[in-house]
Formats: sequence, C-alpha cells, structure tokens
Amino acid sequence: MRLIRLSEEYIGQVISGRIGLRGPKLESCALTVGSFDGLHRGHQALIQGVRTSKKDMGLAAGAIFTFMQHPRLVLDGASDPFLLTTWREKLSLLEEGGCETIVAVDFCPDLARLPYHEFVDKFLVKYLGMKHLVAGYDVHLGADRRGTAQSLAELGQDLGYSLEVFPPVREGEQIISSSAIRRAVQAGDMDLAASMLGRPYALWGEVVPGDGRGRTIGYPTANITSLDAMKLLPETGVYAVRIQVPGDVVVGDEPGVLSRVSEALPEVDLQGELLSSAASDWVVFGGMLNFGYVPTFHAEGLPEPRLEANIFGFTGDLRGRNVKVDWVTRLRGETRFSGVEELTAQLARDEAAARAVLGC
Repeated sequence: MRLIRLSEEYIGQVISGRIGLRGPKLESCALTVGSFDGLHRGHQALIQGVRTSKKDMGLAAGAIFTFMQHPRLVLDGASDPFLLTTWREKLSLLEEGGCETIVAVDFCPDLARLPYHEFVDKFLVKYLGMKHLVAGYDVHLGADRRGTAQSLAELGQDLGYSLEVFPPVREGEQIISSSAIRRAVQAGDMDLAASMLGRPYALWGEVVPGDGRGRTIGYPTANITSLDAMKLLPETGVYAVRIQVPGDVVVGDEPGVLSRVSEALPEVDLQGELLSSAASDWVVFGGMLNFGYVPTFHAEGLPEPRLEANIFGFTGDLRGRNVKVDWVTRLRGETRFSGVEELTAQLARDEAAARAVLGC
C-alpha cells in the first residue's frame, strides 16, 4: 500500500501559489474522494469501481483520496464521539480491501474554502494525474458543495477526465450512509449496523487496570479504553462480542479459541505518515462485554461508562496490550442488582446467551 501525504502546510502553499505543484504523482489514475467514515457497503462499491475502472481503462493506478480529519472536526468543532472508523482503522480496512494508493489529506480551512473547479484541477488532475473520477449519487465537492454530478461532468470535458456516478446502496428500503449506521450503533442495534457495514462494528482499544472485582466473583474482565476518544460507542448494556488478542499472549491451544487471523492496525507517526502496515498474528475468542456505569458496585454510577469484557476461556495477561472488539449483538440493558449473588446468576445467563449467539 502506497500512501501519498497532503499536509495542511503544503495545501496552503499550493493554493496561495507560493510553490508549484510537484506532480503528477501518478502517471494516470482512477480516483474517488470522500471522508469514508465507516467504509460501509456504499463506500466499498465506490472503491471497487475505482479498481474496475483502472483495469478496464488501462490506467496506471487506482487511488482513494480521503481525509485524516473528519470535516466535522474542522468545520463544526465536533466534540462528542461520532467516528465510525478512526484514521488507523480506516487504513487497515483500506489495505484489507486491496487499495493500492491512499491519498492522506489534512482537511483544513483553506481546502474547505476552495471552489470545486480549482480543487479538481489543482489537486486531482494536475497533482495526482486523475483520468477517471468515481463518485456517489450525492457527490458535492468544494466550497458551498457546488461540485455536483452535473457540474463535475461538465468540468471533466474541459480538464480531460471522465466521471462515473454510482447509485445508492440500500439495506432493505434504507439508503446505507454513515449517519444511518451511527443511529443504529447509538441504539445498540449492532445487527443492523453490521448489515450496513458489511462486517461487525469494531473497536480497537488498550487493556487498562480495573478494580479486579470480576476475578473474585468468577468472571474476570479486561477493562478496555478506546484508542481514539472520538470513536463512537454503542448504547450501554451487555453485548455478545468477539475479541481479538495478540497471538503472543495465548499459551498453547486454549479451549476458548474461535480462530486465528492475520491483521494489521497500521502504525503511523504524529503527522499521519505510514510507518508500517505489517500484519500481525491475532487469536479470536468469544466473550460478553458490559458497557456501562457499574451501578451494582457504584451507587451513583461511574462518572464515565466503562468497557469490561469477559473473554471465554482466555487465561493470559492483556494489561497494556491492544485488542479488537467486534460487537455482535446486544443481549440486554445494564441493570442494578441487589448484590453479588443476583449479579452472578444473571452473568451465568448472559454467558449462555452470548455463547448461543456466537456458537461457542
């Protein structure tokens, strides 16, 4: 996977005319543009369109032009978590999808103010060598969102590129979109979210020290903190999950192992430059996860909800390590119990329900 970086500083210099374009970076390419938050089935159709167009048109490359910062963070100053995919997750999914060239762009005020015809001319055609643009049915590029399907097609006649517009992808009667998936996740409807994404909704997190109470009642838990504070988390409650742990912490053939996979969470530096995308070995376990305020042991509830996962059959030490959680289905809401005996009885029922869902 090749990563082409467009920093805010360089974008400003190009727009102002202080430096000339150092391109084209690609001899010729098919390309699609977007935030691609979630990389859902609609986004996947566009990316496949790029790959198909590259092959059919005999172009040198297929490229994905995407933003390292979601536009809402820059334009709206969004502070509540809403991201379906963090930057590192997006890189991982793009690599899994066979994307050969990623254009990693700082979404910045200068770029937001740029008219669509200048954006397409300077950055897509002259800088990247675009010959074919793949766009969604609702495409709007540039300042005031004036780069529509019609205006982009007309511009292509002047700048020498062709345009292909894809229709919406639907889940039943509903158009698949990042907003629709956010609503499903916030409602705890992980089955619907997975149907629209084409995979389970996932979280990468670090295992941090907890209270240690779970071990004393027979249900040890891994306390997980998201690697990105802006990552959207589901409705509170108890979920059946699959948990991917580093292969080196699993000793022998533990009974709870569901599968072994090779997957990369790309390593990037502080500027977003790709340092490594080498795949690592991971082991997948089933489990149940409580996301909530732990009211049984904290009368007023914790100030912030906590992610606590009981991993079926796992006996290793995960403190300080990264894990991946695939949210499969919501089993119930969070409940305050009268004491440990009532809680453990419910946890036994939760485990049975989670195992039934996961087939383990």
